[in-house]
Amino acid sequence: MNEESVMTPEPRRRVVRPVAAFAAVILAAIGVGALSTSAATAETPANIALASGEHAPEVSVSYVPSWNSAAALNDGRSAPTDDLGSMWGTWGATPTPAADTATYTWSSPVTVSSTTVYLWQNDGVQDGGVMIPSAWSIDYQDSAGEWKPVTGSSLAYPLPAFDSTAPKTSLEPVSASFDAVTTRAVRLTLQRQVSGGEARATSVIEWQVDGIPASDDPAPGTGGDAVAVQDVAVRTITGTAPNLPERVWVSPENGPLRDVDATWAPVPASSYAQAGSFEVAGTVAGDDAVTVKATVYVADRLSGQISSVDYTSVVTGPGVAPVLPRTVLARYDDGTAASDVAVTWSSVAPAEYATAESVFDVAGAIASFGPGAVATVFVVAPANQTTPVVTVSFDSSPAGSGWFLETPKATVTAQPTRADIASVEISLDGGATWSAYTDPVPVGVEGEVDVQARATATDGAVGSATAQARIDTRAPVTTATIDVVDGTSATVTLIAADGDRGSGASRTVWSDGPDADPAGPTNNMFATYEKPFSVELTQAPRYVHVRTQDVAGNEEQTQTILLPARAVQPSPEPTPEPTPSPTSSGGTGTAPTSSPSATPGGAASTGTGSLAITGAHDPSIGLLVAAPAVILGGLLVMLVRMRRRVAAGRSDDDRD
Repeated sequence: MNEESVMTPEPRRRVVRPVAAFAAVILAAIGVGALSTSAATAETPANIALASGEHAPEVSVSYVPSWNSAAALNDGRSAPTDDLGSMWGTWGATPTPAADTATYTWSSPVTVSSTTVYLWQNDGVQDGGVMIPSAWSIDYQDSAGEWKPVTGSSLAYPLPAFDSTAPKTSLEPVSASFDAVTTRAVRLTLQRQVSGGEARATSVIEWQVDGIPASDDPAPGTGGDAVAVQDVAVRTITGTAPNLPERVWVSPENGPLRDVDATWAPVPASSYAQAGSFEVAGTVAGDDAVTVKATVYVADRLSGQISSVDYTSVVTGPGVAPVLPRTVLARYDDGTAASDVAVTWSSVAPAEYATAESVFDVAGAIASFGPGAVATVFVVAPANQTTPVVTVSFDSSPAGSGWFLETPKATVTAQPTRADIASVEISLDGGATWSAYTDPVPVGVEGEVDVQARATATDGAVGSATAQARIDTRAPVTTATIDVVDGTSATVTLIAADGDRGSGASRTVWSDGPDADPAGPTNNMFATYEKPFSVELTQAPRYVHVRTQDVAGNEEQTQTILLPARAVQPSPEPTPEPTPSPTSSGGTGTAPTSSPSATPGGAASTGTGSLAITGAHDPSIGLLVAAPAVILGGLLVMLVRMRRRVAAGRSDDDRD
């Protein structure tokens, strides 16, 4: 992304995009974001969704848990795998949806015509939480931003075969071909299979989309300036100076294609002394501000076999017959290319270009190339832009959830139209306050934010733009409440919070076990928290591990909670051995029993009274309580003996 804030016209030189960029100019002029076409070009479609490719799209998904990756969808790795981080998955989405979606969005239009999906499942292999979808389909975004299903006379969406007797996780790829469409966005929808009354999650290892680039995004021109210029390619033999064309075609913003004289920079002999390629810069007559470029291919021998022909686009007004180029750019099987290959275009009926904002294709015949060429004609009313053209973009892409997990920077560009740019401003609070814009601005606001920008021209005209960003840079927080029940178990209640402007808590998981490490092998597997749960307490340490993920994709660091130890249960009290009843040596009869006896309820009995010890207690306490009773019994025995001795003494006195 260009970091400059204001783009002003260069007084002497203006770079004009070649024909490959022309369609985007027309789309910008009529406000069209995507157009459908059934034309097939000579260029061979390939996977245009690769993250490592020149036309890598942005990836967004309806949901992805932390252990899966939305970025895996187009990383180019489609081999069988059970690595959860190497696939997009949807297990854990709350509430459970009926379908899962993934979307590719390109920065410039692409023409796509087929797709391949590599599915993954674990039914019959693991717990069956992820299954083959019941159906799948492809939609594209039309010019109005509406989603439309792709079509085709032989369009079908097959499902991979599933053998329940020998199930496997990584399935054979399934493909669908459809009528080519030119668009900026394609969506994959997977309808969830319902099993056991539950809509099962889906998972995709790789999603390929085959197509070709339709155009690039050039800066819109002003007035009658040229907005597209011919792609020039020349072939020559090693040591032979290239023959650069004297005339090239240009396409004004509000006029038909026309040929103009070209002037080229000198070409030193060293440039074509050996095989390879180089570029030569040039200008066109009547407008020194327009540059043209020629790519020169040097080879020891030149092949005559054409392998492909580049796509061609032109513009015309309602009721005005289109002017098509007399030549096209052909690419040869030796790696060289030439833009002077003659083409004969089919006739065009006036009804094709009678209405503004219409698009149609014209087929062209090439003598030495059977597939021929294709030109797309855009019929547009002249654009009369008088206010600055303002755009707001961000320096990074959101996660697959559609939320930025790190603070993005907003970049504002302002292009002049009728007058130069005087000032550019930006607002992060809905237009309540404005600041002068000079450099990319960090959007340090959480939640859904409208970033507004405006540019004022020297004539007072004001252009504006708004871009929305959903920003959540903070992980959610889980609060745990532990209630001990009877000293033997603990009820754990979890509450997840994601802040007032966060994306919202999506899923909380928990695990318990004897290992303080959340990933310890002796712990139970993590489960989704749905309601308070009970954990049996033990004398040894036992832990509960919890964490929460929010909708944006932020995940809290796992919290580890040490549960209290299980309460010690009382041991049964020992029953004291009966003490033999002592007898008097000087009298008759039996002395009263003085030792306490244990009752079934744990009460120590002394004579006719009792002392009850109830509840959980240490056995030593019972012994301490019982000891005085024993002592008391002994005292009673001694008193009885003394009384007997006193009585005996009196009897002796009486006898005396």
